[in-house]
Amino acid sequence: MFPLVAFERIDDGLADAPRLIEWGHWLGGCNRPCGGRQSFGLFLEGDLISVAVSAMTIGPRSAERDRRTVVELARLCSDPAHRDMTRVAIRLWRKCAASAWSSKYWPVEAYISYANRNRHTGDVYRFDGWQRWGNTRSGSVGKNARWSEPGLKIEPKSIWVFPLEADAG
Repeated sequence: MFPLVAFERIDDGLADAPRLIEWGHWLGGCNRPCGGRQSFGLFLEGDLISVAVSAMTIGPRSAERDRRTVVELARLCSDPAHRDMTRVAIRLWRKCAASAWSSKYWPVEAYISYANRNRHTGDVYRFDGWQRWGNTRSGSVGKNARWSEPGLKIEPKSIWVFPLEADAG
């Protein structure tokens, strides 16, 4: 018999489609042009109800940290019928992601995540002990961009950081 609750690595394709897309994550799947990626799933009675995706940051630095010292929580999304499990998923991701990332890529000193300020307040991070590092401005993708469509609007975001030395429990 399956466990009542499980949090484990899942195939990236399962995380992207159908889950992130089907559940309506505003960014859709995580199609990063560079670096690593790992996907995790929260299962309740055998059903996948939440997804958390680790990825290399897009820029070479984030929150004044080199990309080779952090991992980004690039996507966090739950089935609409289980939105209350998003806080559980972020906490489990925080407890597991550094060791999973470090075993394949590089040692992690901190977690980074970006929250679209027009869409939510970032409370899911704050309630889990993350610190708001700062904010980005809105803008647009440059004409020479290789990772996105030139001219695409970029909405303002808040940057959240969770230093691993702060992870006491």
